[in-house]
Amino acid sequence: IDQKSRLATIVLGVAIVTGVACGDFTGVPASLPTVSDTGTVFALNGAPLGAPTALHVYSGTLIPATADFVFDVAFDLDTTAGEIVVLPQRAIASALATTHAVGLAIVADTFEAVGSVPSGISFRQDTAMVLTRGKTMLIQVTDPNVCGLSLTGSTMYAKLAVTSIDRPNRTMFVKYVSDPNCG
Repeated sequence: IDQKSRLATIVLGVAIVTGVACGDFTGVPASLPTVSDTGTVFALNGAPLGAPTALHVYSGTLIPATADFVFDVAFDLDTTAGEIVVLPQRAIASALATTHAVGLAIVADTFEAVGSVPSGISFRQDTAMVLTRGKTMLIQVTDPNVCGLSLTGSTMYAKLAVTSIDRPNRTMFVKYVSDPNCG
């Protein structure tokens, strides 16, 4: 190979490496749509059979919290104070619910203002938290059953707010955004 061909090969190689690096070769674009929805959930204690009492982040749906532990967080109303209690899967049955970890954090920003996890946020892992009506809660789900083969990370995120409570019927109206993309 002559000098000119060797130089052209080197320049072409540098151009390819630069193009790949600038194109974020290791990043994988989000492929699943973010779910934004509202709905009514029942308090876990006293809910009718089959009623939605929980949120499953990956599917972005409100579902019953059952012994198969598919859900990520369940909702309850404290019978004494009437407070909204958000219960990660392991907080309900830690010995049985070993499928994945769920972290919770309450942020000061409004629901609409939260577009991503703010820097410096610390999630409380697998611990129930009280959520005040109208406040925004972030949910961090680390589920190897869903994200086990992901190249971009092993966590999914959601944000949630309870907008109203019907204490006599033990129901809550929630709005949430769920991002099923791992990482």
